[in-house]
Amino acid sequence: MYNFILSVIKKFFPNFYKVLKKLKNKILFNKRFIQKKDIETNELVESVEKESFFDYQKKEFIKNKDKKGKLGILEINNSCNINCVMCDTKSSTRQKKLMSLDLCEKSVKEMKDSGINSILLHTIGDPLANAKLKDYLKILRKYNMQAGISTNGLMLDKHLETLKEYFDICSNIRFSIDGVKKETYEKIRFGGKHEKLLENLELAQNNLKKMGFEFMIDLVITKDNFKELGEFVVFYKKYVNNLYKNMHFTFMNSLSPNNDYFLKNNTIPEHTTKNYYCNFASKLTPYVLVDGRVSACCRDYDGSLVVDDIYKNKLQDMKNSEGFKNLQKAHMDENDQISNYKLCSTCYVVDSRVDQIWDNIIASIFFKHPNEDANFYQKMFDETLVFLKNLNKDNYQSLKNNYSLN
Repeated sequence: MYNFILSVIKKFFPNFYKVLKKLKNKILFNKRFIQKKDIETNELVESVEKESFFDYQKKEFIKNKDKKGKLGILEINNSCNINCVMCDTKSSTRQKKLMSLDLCEKSVKEMKDSGINSILLHTIGDPLANAKLKDYLKILRKYNMQAGISTNGLMLDKHLETLKEYFDICSNIRFSIDGVKKETYEKIRFGGKHEKLLENLELAQNNLKKMGFEFMIDLVITKDNFKELGEFVVFYKKYVNNLYKNMHFTFMNSLSPNNDYFLKNNTIPEHTTKNYYCNFASKLTPYVLVDGRVSACCRDYDGSLVVDDIYKNKLQDMKNSEGFKNLQKAHMDENDQISNYKLCSTCYVVDSRVDQIWDNIIASIFFKHPNEDANFYQKMFDETLVFLKNLNKDNYQSLKNNYSLN
């Protein structure tokens, strides 16, 4: 009977049928989104209850070992216009420089040949601090390579016309912000001016977002900004394309090799551990540095985790290089051979399962409650953090009941 009625509506009232179909699809999508997140979260909660992070990480390391990634990282400059407390770029002793255009082209071509289909312009430097950004994007376009930009946003006004021109290959921008109040923002993003950030976000909103750019906002959680997260959501959500997809709150990992700020401001020490079976050492995501050396880690300020050199060997062969194999072996050695790598020996991370549980719950609540006030969202963050500190299935069910996620 249901299908018969729909067929009649489709025949005699086609426009009304289209409205009903859209509504049905939306209801199904909403239901499936919550269900998918819930299934994954239940599995992760059960995993945390049954298995230590060390054992879980070891299993994942072996499973993913030598898998081929689809993302490449290109460091077109290793200088930044600010000095964030969770980034510690001041510890880098590498000479500040721009990547040569010849090296950029060689790197992009080899990434393309090795099966990589997108490149993130990121490592120590902010790509918008590079005055020649347009020249690098021109090379990416030549090889039909999609690019993403990770930036603090403070120099976006310098490249507005370039970003418009290269929308076809660079339509994804991640803004790292970390504070809604001026004093918090400028304490964490030392050297940045909150007023300038807001000016550039408005520029991006009025010029780039209308063209179809996708904006994301990332915040690294510390004790300095946790009590402002509710205000942060309400204030910045107008700048993202979709709240539940495009606003991310990530637990801070260690600031290896200098862990002072991390040790004082880590919000979830209960699930923080030494990073023995590191994902970066499991499968090689190539970080091509400004001088052509290839590192295995995004926090490699001094090039101490360089595994090869693009001037000496092909990028697609580097997962078999002696440098990368030695790094893998050190992370798989239970006699703590990672102590031979200074950066690795002082690296601590939050259990990736806990991070994903947090992300799933926050995304689900944003999805279900996209238009609440700051107090609602702050209560959500507070209660979710309490749940993570006392993580079990009963507490997860209670949290779901509180926010109508069943």
